[in-house]
Amino acid sequence: MKRGCAIVLAIAAALAGCSNSDGRLAKPRPSVRAGEFGAADCFWNSSVSGFEVLDGRNLIVFASGRADAYHVQVGPGAQDLRFTSTLGFRSRGSRICGQAGEALVTQSFGSRGEELPIIGVYRLDEAAVGGLRQRFGRGDPPDSPEPQPGTGPDIDRDIEEQDRSREDETRQP
Repeated sequence: MKRGCAIVLAIAAALAGCSNSDGRLAKPRPSVRAGEFGAADCFWNSSVSGFEVLDGRNLIVFASGRADAYHVQVGPGAQDLRFTSTLGFRSRGSRICGQAGEALVTQSFGSRGEELPIIGVYRLDEAAVGGLRQRFGRGDPPDSPEPQPGTGPDIDRDIEEQDRSREDETRQP
């Protein structure tokens, strides 16, 4: 009997951890499998020109202007990337590839910098950037196609003339 109660309490505690303070279930965080949107690749540290944070562990890094985009996944850290104002990279060489020892160095207003381990770097094409943004709720959904006119035959008839002829038929004795 004690064992049954313990199992019920464990399940209840697990479910409570999945709910918000108002009792609703928490929205699951988007997840991305390694390489789902692009192939593993590297970029030159000196070519980074911008970044877009997707969530606490995923960002898009732009290199060579905005011509090259990379999905960078980082390990967990105390600081949420969404509040990062400045970032940099630390590596043994001049390229960032997601290898051991590489880190994303973050800085937010009024806080100390933090180093987050880089787990993976993946080159993105334009479609992959859009798909990744959409996965994290940052992009517009794809446009729905405009309705096209039918390819069937054109039917041209005068409804008023048909109505008049029916009236005439009903009036005739």
